[in-house]
Amino acid sequence: MKYNVAQLLKEQSGGMRQYSLHEDIGTLDPDIHPLTTLDGHIQLIRTADGILARGTLNTSVELTCSRCVEPFSLPIRFTLEEEFQPTIDITTGANLPVLDEQEAATQIDAHHILDLTEVVRQDILLAIPPFPVCRSKCAGLCPQCGQNWNEGPCDCTEDKVDPRFEALRELLEEK
Repeated sequence: MKYNVAQLLKEQSGGMRQYSLHEDIGTLDPDIHPLTTLDGHIQLIRTADGILARGTLNTSVELTCSRCVEPFSLPIRFTLEEEFQPTIDITTGANLPVLDEQEAATQIDAHHILDLTEVVRQDILLAIPPFPVCRSKCAGLCPQCGQNWNEGPCDCTEDKVDPRFEALRELLEEK
């Protein structure tokens, strides 16, 4: 996901390049378990300050359901839109000042290489829900025996009540 943007940096604002993306992201992050390649289209547009990278990307990742603890596949589609700043002036070769708020992930290196890897990694992590669920009607696990209720009911008959709520249960039984 690296692009040499030297020629694009020499153009006036509005210059554009388009690329198709088909990348293996298996080693992108240990917390991301991709099942497919990362696919999509990227536009690199020359701005007054640098290069604007835009695109729509998609992949599928393997997650663990937070209810039934079974693995499942989740398709992820996200929009990338990030402006990258050069660190070297393309015409003079002089170092350009790096602003304090500028992240290293959005800098174009000294060889005029724009690297989308870190930005894509962050966008994929943000697209993954904090509590992934394999399906909307996932029944989860029995809290007493651990039976996966998606596979069928369990044989648990005793309904254990937290002793702190015993007084409330007695009030409900009086009605």
